[in-house]
Amino acid sequence: MQDNLAVRDDVPTHSFDIYSEPSIKVDVHESFRALQQAAPPLFWTPENGGHWIVTSSDMMIDLLRKPNVFSNQNFSIPHVENVPKTIPLSLDPPEHRPYRQLLRPFFEKKAMAPLEERIQHWADRLIGGVKAGGECEFVDAVGSRFPVSVFMEMLGLPLERFEEFRALVSENFELAGTDGVAAVQMKIVAILAEFVKERQANPQEDMMSHIIRSDVDGRELSFEELLSIAHLLFLAGLDTVVNALSFGMKHLAGDAALQQRIINDPGCIPDVTEELLRRYSFINLPRFIAEDTELGGQHLKQGEMIICPLAMIGWDEKLNDDPMAVSVDRKNYRHGAFGSGIHTCLGLHLARMELH
Repeated sequence: MQDNLAVRDDVPTHSFDIYSEPSIKVDVHESFRALQQAAPPLFWTPENGGHWIVTSSDMMIDLLRKPNVFSNQNFSIPHVENVPKTIPLSLDPPEHRPYRQLLRPFFEKKAMAPLEERIQHWADRLIGGVKAGGECEFVDAVGSRFPVSVFMEMLGLPLERFEEFRALVSENFELAGTDGVAAVQMKIVAILAEFVKERQANPQEDMMSHIIRSDVDGRELSFEELLSIAHLLFLAGLDTVVNALSFGMKHLAGDAALQQRIINDPGCIPDVTEELLRRYSFINLPRFIAEDTELGGQHLKQGEMIICPLAMIGWDEKLNDDPMAVSVDRKNYRHGAFGSGIHTCLGLHLARMELH
């Protein structure tokens, strides 16, 4: 989409459609790598209503640590007014902190430790289901089922509705940036509203029930707040690890040497996980520019949108030598797979446990 409102003649411009650039359909990481090499470190694209794209890791880290300027209150591209809030992701300081503090204990390492047995159960069950055949379509048979099963059980969502939930999440992300996504979001919210009301009436020992029993600054959470939190957890828990598993497995399928190394030394798996997260990070974080500001020598206007392809942090040669190579012999794995600043992913410990 391009119109006069999308054009800025006073800044570096490079046309790139984050949703439908043809090269993305072939290899999303190669597409963004080519963009990083061809475009300025900060530029304006007229696509999707017009927005900024930053390809410099230094600028990304800088802006992600300034939430009052680069706000999370609206992360829709093309920009849509009055989008529903997802707590605490779409809150900025000072509103953000009490909700983050409420949820943080549920995702700390010590809270995740008891889940290891159930995570192993689901991994064994799904892998066991395809092992005899000697091959499978990984995303359908394992990748899209494993983290979804774990998260639904943890949150308290009914596992008998697994296929319905998985289909809704897939549809939600496939329709991102189109008018059709609103109808999918309404379906998801309706299901979650029913779920939250049921847990309010009949609390169990799952995460949602514990969140309902929690408080913010000494008061109970409202139904609207609980629904917003459930919506965020639903989308985050049922998509991100699927992507991480899928990109990692795609690499392993073509890297016989790394496969053999894992077989010979399973103790290297945490390093393999971190390196694959670094090389194949996949989150593109949008931010709403809350006030006129300067970044990279450019004037950014209040109300504009900017997007950060986080994979590019891990591809920075200043942070990682030979960054496009996959190596488990690095001393450090510097990347932005889980974001940076106050909105760093709460579920990073759960994600790493599942990926290991």
